[in-house]
Amino acid sequence: MSKHWGWALIIAALICVPLTGFAAIEDSEYDFGDHTSITLTTKAWEALAKKDYNGVAAYSKKCIELYGQKASEQQASLKDFAPKEQAFDYWALNDVATCYFILGKSYKEQGKPAKAKEAYKKIISDYSYAQCWDGGSKAHWQVAAAAEDQIGTLESPYDFGDYTSEYLTTQAWKMLSKKDFGGVKVLTQKCIDLYVKEAEKMQGTLEEYPAKNKAFNFWALNDVGTCYFILGESLEQQGNFQEAIEVFQVLVSDYNFAQCWDTQGWFWKPAVVARGRINKIRAEQDL
Repeated sequence: MSKHWGWALIIAALICVPLTGFAAIEDSEYDFGDHTSITLTTKAWEALAKKDYNGVAAYSKKCIELYGQKASEQQASLKDFAPKEQAFDYWALNDVATCYFILGKSYKEQGKPAKAKEAYKKIISDYSYAQCWDGGSKAHWQVAAAAEDQIGTLESPYDFGDYTSEYLTTQAWKMLSKKDFGGVKVLTQKCIDLYVKEAEKMQGTLEEYPAKNKAFNFWALNDVGTCYFILGESLEQQGNFQEAIEVFQVLVSDYNFAQCWDTQGWFWKPAVVARGRINKIRAEQDL
């Protein structure tokens, strides 16, 4: 070996060592736990909530790296969404797609719509049968459908968050308080579209209002009913009185056992208030 080659190797080694060391230090900032897909996905959600976008990237990409191939195999084995009782069997598919979804939301929050769109389209094209478990509502939501929604709202000021009925209803209240009636319509309709079937099932099991200690168990009924109330309130404030009556009437007729939690510590009954609003509008507007 010539002296020139010898020095070249030494210089290369000196250059490479710090770069490798830097990467290791960067990785060491994040703990991947037991490296399971559920752990990595959970940590990615937590990082997103903290707006730790480097953490989102680290956890999401690690999950994709470790389980992407298994996810593709599980996707290929399906011709439709797995039934509820089998959905957890497709853990890799569900978690890898969810990690792409979290990445997309991270990019959106960082003002990188092109990268967000790329992540969402990856879900739609490669992981269309993925489902994400929501521990609060104890139900799965379809990741590809959520990704399509996110693409549609990339240039919109409205965000569906984690798609839970609680999040959508809370955001709808905020939009109403700001008199952002467009936001009210978008958010209430999304909650109704996603949870109306579950709300109808819950309504069908009741013959009276649930006791306070059981009321939260009827989350879909409560939130869908509340969204109808918020939408009706919005229409009334805009002077669309006949439409407001129609929306309030749906609440009274179909979701009359819905209850809405007041942060001061009690439940109130949207259908009861809606009946009063209907009578008031009819009396004042001669309808």
